[in-house]
Amino acid sequence: MKSGTVVLSTARTPFGRLGGALASLAATTLGADAIRNAIARAGIDPADVEHVIMGQVIQAGAGQAPARQAAFKAGLAKTTTAETVNKVCASGMLAVTYAARYITEGDHRVVVAGGMESMSNAPYLLPGARTGYRYGNGTLVDAMIHDGLWDYYFDEAMASQGARVAAELGVTRAVQDEFAYQSHKRAHDAHEAGKFASEIAAINVATKAKGKIVVDALPEPARARVPALAGGAGGSVWDHVPPQNMVADPAQYSPYVTGDAPFARVDRDEPVRADASIDAMAKLKPIDAGGTITAGNAPGVNDGAAALVLSTADYARSVGVAPIAEIVDHAGVAWDPPYLALVPAMAAQKLLDQQGLKVSDIHVWEVNEAFAAVALTAAARLGLDPNVVNVQGGAVALGHPIGASGARIVGAVVQQLRARGGGYGIAAICSGGGQGDAVLVKVA
Repeated sequence: MKSGTVVLSTARTPFGRLGGALASLAATTLGADAIRNAIARAGIDPADVEHVIMGQVIQAGAGQAPARQAAFKAGLAKTTTAETVNKVCASGMLAVTYAARYITEGDHRVVVAGGMESMSNAPYLLPGARTGYRYGNGTLVDAMIHDGLWDYYFDEAMASQGARVAAELGVTRAVQDEFAYQSHKRAHDAHEAGKFASEIAAINVATKAKGKIVVDALPEPARARVPALAGGAGGSVWDHVPPQNMVADPAQYSPYVTGDAPFARVDRDEPVRADASIDAMAKLKPIDAGGTITAGNAPGVNDGAAALVLSTADYARSVGVAPIAEIVDHAGVAWDPPYLALVPAMAAQKLLDQQGLKVSDIHVWEVNEAFAAVALTAAARLGLDPNVVNVQGGAVALGHPIGASGARIVGAVVQQLRARGGGYGIAAICSGGGQGDAVLVKVA
């Protein structure tokens, strides 16, 4: 990747538990709110956003073109293009990477990228129903498990594989539980200290208007623009005025309401346990008999979204917005599908090698806690003290809405680097099928 893409802002929703505070909101609504808040934080004209890329893993039942839905719900113009990407847990990170490539290659000046997932709204599937059943029972298939949490090649839960790999690599139950406990403690302490204020945009979930978010003022639909790279001016191909009944009406799809609608305000990550303890974790049964992965040292299944506004440095200067970070580079790797624990370190090392950097040159490390064993293995392989990885907690505590997590950890690196006064940071993540990705961020 050529360098040169700058970050103008980051924003994410709080993350919710399965069936919890955000369960009434569709994935595209969560994505829209992350997009809306990221643009507001950037302080740019929404009409300047040329493209939106959102990761989403469980797309069955979400409706056509989820990223386009999220863009429209956020109030972006009909001329803003959009695409949805799926690289399982790395989807949100891949969205950021694609956005940076579009920008550095000159395809776009301003792109919003991120990820979204509502695991609470994942549907059940009925294979074979299209052609009908001749005899016997049909089987409902959980799309959340089938499309997000199940290894296709070995036909088993990724948690089962994680336990076997942890045993092979010598990552004990006690070490995993300790790291998971620290994840909750760090996340709780960071929330209490207000350290997530730069990341999280609180969300007012309507309690009677199902599926809606209560806001002070409805987003104004952004004005349509001929693409800047097409000259920014009209011409014969752009000469079209549709009849009003062919124009998408925000009143029909907007997730926002105003006025006196009652709501529940969500401003913290719901999965974080203030009462987490090593003793309680030690009492949890492993997911597989004889294994070491439990509900305590693995993340839950969650709802949430995250987004970043990315642009060229020239655009930022032209509108008087100071960039907050730079996306320097990306690296991707792949290995045998069960070895999720190995690929984040592999991707991070490839990234360091591409840039001629050493582990000691990196000031902030975010490694997605697909399981505690994954972050622990990455730290060991890179020669890192585990205490410097995920210093504000990770997915075990904060939650892992799979399409959003990659974007969340990139945003976390940006905001933690800003808080420390600059430096380099790496966000690394594994994804189903044995792939790993890492992004290098710089804050001057």
